[in-house]
Amino acid sequence: MKHTKAPMFTFSRLMLEGSFGVFMAVFIFSVVLTIFTDGFLTRENIFSTTRTASLWIIVGFSQMLVLTIGHMNLSAGAIGGLAGVTVGWLFQSFGASAWVVIPAGIAVGMACGLFNGLFIVRTGINAFVVTLGTSSIYLGINYGLTKALPFSRVPPAFDFIGRGRLVQVIPFLCIVMLAVACLLYFLFQHTVLGRRILAIGGNQEAAVLSGINTKQVIVLVHTLSGLIAGLGGVLFVGRLGAAHPTIGQNWLLMSFAVPVIGGTALNGGYTSILGVLLGGFLMTLLSNGLVLLRVNIYLESLFMGILVLIAVVVDRGRAVYAERRYF
Repeated sequence: MKHTKAPMFTFSRLMLEGSFGVFMAVFIFSVVLTIFTDGFLTRENIFSTTRTASLWIIVGFSQMLVLTIGHMNLSAGAIGGLAGVTVGWLFQSFGASAWVVIPAGIAVGMACGLFNGLFIVRTGINAFVVTLGTSSIYLGINYGLTKALPFSRVPPAFDFIGRGRLVQVIPFLCIVMLAVACLLYFLFQHTVLGRRILAIGGNQEAAVLSGINTKQVIVLVHTLSGLIAGLGGVLFVGRLGAAHPTIGQNWLLMSFAVPVIGGTALNGGYTSILGVLLGGFLMTLLSNGLVLLRVNIYLESLFMGILVLIAVVVDRGRAVYAERRYF
C-alpha cells in the first residue's frame, strides 16, 4: 500500500502550536509598516526595534518558564529591578568591575527566584499570591537601597552591553537573547529536566505518580525564572546607562503578553521558544508601528491590552480544541 506523506502544516498542528499564526501576524504587520511608513526599514529603526524586542523576549522567557508549570511570577519585574539597582550600587559605591557586577546582579535574581520557589513548595500557597507578596518585598528593598534615586555612575564601557552593535543593524543584546533562547530550547528538547517541567505543567498529579520530584523541579523553575529576570535587569541598566529604581515596573503586561501570544499555555504543559521570539517581535512592532503611523501614543496600552486578550482567547480555544481532540 502506498503511504502519503502528512502535510507539513495541518489545522491540528496550527491549533496546538500557534507559532505559525504569530509568524504571519509579524509578517503582515511588517509589510503594512513598510508600505505605509517611510522610516520602518531604516538602519536605525531596525537596530532599535531589534534591541527593544530582545529585551522584551528575555523578560518573556522569565515568565514563560513558570507558566510552563502552570504557575505565575508576578515578581519578575521587581526581581529585575532589584538586580539592576544591585549592579548600579556596586558600580557607584565600590567601583566594582563588570566581571564582578554582572554575576552579582544575576545571582540576586537567582536568589529571589529561589526564595519564591522554596516559599511556594514549603507552604503550598498559590504562586500568584506568593509572588504578589514577594514583589512588594523586592520593590521595598529596591527603594530602600536607592532612596528612589538612580545610580548613575555606570562606566561608559558597560553601555556596550545595552547599546553596542556587532554590525550595523544587529545589537549585542540580540546575541545575548539568542544565546538564552538556544539554552532554553536545549533544556526543553534534550534534557530530562525539560521533560519533567512539561510533565508537571501537563498534569502535576500524574507527574508525582510517575516518580518526579515535583517540589524540586518547581524550585528549580522559579530559580531559573529569577536568573533570567536578573539578567534582564542587568541588560536594562546597560540599555539605559544608569540603574533606575523604576526598572522592571512596566514588565508585568509584557512578561505575560510575549509568551502567551507566542503560544505558551497558561495552564502549563506546553511552550514554544520560537513562539516567544515571535511574540516579542510582534509586541515591539505594535509599539513601533504606533509611533511611525503617528497614532496617539497614549493609546499604546489600549492596543497592547487588546492583543493580550486576543491571545488569551486563542489560548483558551487551543486548550478546548486539544481536550476535544484527545478525549
